[in-house]
Amino acid sequence: MYVEFYFPGLSLEGSNEREVKSRSPEQVTSYPAYAYAYRFFDKHSDGKKVNFSNFYYIGEEYTKERYIKAFPQGEDFEASRIVKLITGSFRPLKEDDVVVA
Repeated sequence: MYVEFYFPGLSLEGSNEREVKSRSPEQVTSYPAYAYAYRFFDKHSDGKKVNFSNFYYIGEEYTKERYIKAFPQGEDFEASRIVKLITGSFRPLKEDDVVVA
């Protein structure tokens, strides 16, 4: 099992991943600088990534109502949950996405 971190901009394939013992978020005790999210996956012997988990976003969760109140001129997201990433930008959350601090 592996965890892969996501950063603003482009990243090299495989450079943002590390092996973990389980898919538990408690396994991820520290984040690389500037990482805004991560997710778990498995690898086949040929290196192909499979069985991706949901995303775990590093930031602060907002309800749509709170987001609109705080940022009335902000982007109109269709999602009911929104995350403010550590980069300062916002992203809509899918049903299974999790926000971690």
